[in-house]
Amino acid sequence: MLGRTLAKHNFPYSLDDFETLNHRRYLCPVCGSTDRDRLYKLYIDRFLEPDGLRRVVDFAPTAALTASLRIRGDLQYRTADLMMPGVDDVVDITDMPNYADGAFDFFICSHVLEHVSDDGRALNELYRILAPGGRGIVMTPVTPNGSFDEDPTVTDEGERWRRFAQGDHLRLYDRATLCSRIRQHGFELFTVDQLTFGQEAFSRHGIALGSVLYVVQKPEADSAP
Repeated sequence: MLGRTLAKHNFPYSLDDFETLNHRRYLCPVCGSTDRDRLYKLYIDRFLEPDGLRRVVDFAPTAALTASLRIRGDLQYRTADLMMPGVDDVVDITDMPNYADGAFDFFICSHVLEHVSDDGRALNELYRILAPGGRGIVMTPVTPNGSFDEDPTVTDEGERWRRFAQGDHLRLYDRATLCSRIRQHGFELFTVDQLTFGQEAFSRHGIALGSVLYVVQKPEADSAP
């Protein structure tokens, strides 16, 4: 379905050109998780061990991942979004006065930045609400061999499909631009891939072998970006 829609709008890349997308095994037939959900769960299970309470906020949450994280007694887990019904907190990620500085130890920001008019303001806010030493997941659609394209003034839905791969997207990142923008706002950045988890784990969980997880960290010695 997505591939046909992209082709109809003359999108210049194929589904196989996206960095973290297994369109052949996208949804789990049992729990309904996406391949991205499963990648995040792999990371959280391995690197967020239950060694004390962590304050976690998940922007634009998915039902499957939320269900798996809410049952962990070591996570004070909250969901947040501007438009999605049923979240714990209604927030605009570019301006979150209801969250104090350093309010969270971990965040998940998955496929949000491509939707907002100013991704820099969103990254500034994510940095602000993260405690020193805290970490987060920042993910967007990425075409690693493509070119970065951005224009928040485009309002035609068909043109957005053609350029940004979805009718409500405002930009399409390449790897270099995404990494650069993350670092510009003070974060340390680490990439996690199949070399970390192994091919067998990726295959077992239906994660494409070329998938890359972008993990950010706020320096322990905080200096404002």
